[in-house]
Order: sequence, then C-alpha cells, then structure tokens
Amino acid sequence: MTGVFKVIIIPLVITSFFECGAAAVIAEGQGGVRGCIIGTAVASFVMVALVGISAAMYSHTIQNWMLIFGGNDLSFFGIIANFIAKLFGVAA
Repeated sequence: MTGVFKVIIIPLVITSFFECGAAAVIAEGQGGVRGCIIGTAVASFVMVALVGISAAMYSHTIQNWMLIFGGNDLSFFGIIANFIAKLFGVAA
C-alpha cells in the first residue's frame, strides 16, 4: 500500500503552532469550541496538503530543503509560481 505523497510529511512545529494556533483562536471566537476543533482540523489538513503537493513539484530541486526548513508560504507561492511559469512556457 502506498501513500498519497512519495515522501513522509512531518509538519514543522513552529509553522503548525502559528498557523493552526491562529486558526484555532479565530475559529473559537466565531464558533466556540466546535469551531476551534473544526478550524484547526481544516488548517492542519490544508497545511499538510500544500507541503505534499509542493514536495512533489520540487522533487528535482529543493525538496529536501523545503521539507526541513520551508513552510506553507513557500509551498503556496511555489505552486502559484509554477502554474504561472507553465502558463508562459518557462517551466518544464
């Protein structure tokens, strides 16, 4: 049985604290404890999905560096930059 991604994704502790913690605080103010739990779960899923998608995109360049030091900002903007580069025929 193979996983969704070809690498093991362990979310960064600091990234998880700030992104999912902020989602929990905002969601708790909007929806109480239920919103806090759902908001944190959604933020965690999105964070892992972004890192997994960008790890596959960067498999021949900065994949190892990104999995150790990169956060979701690198993942999200990297996906957008790759799409724009492919749109203009710059990237392979």
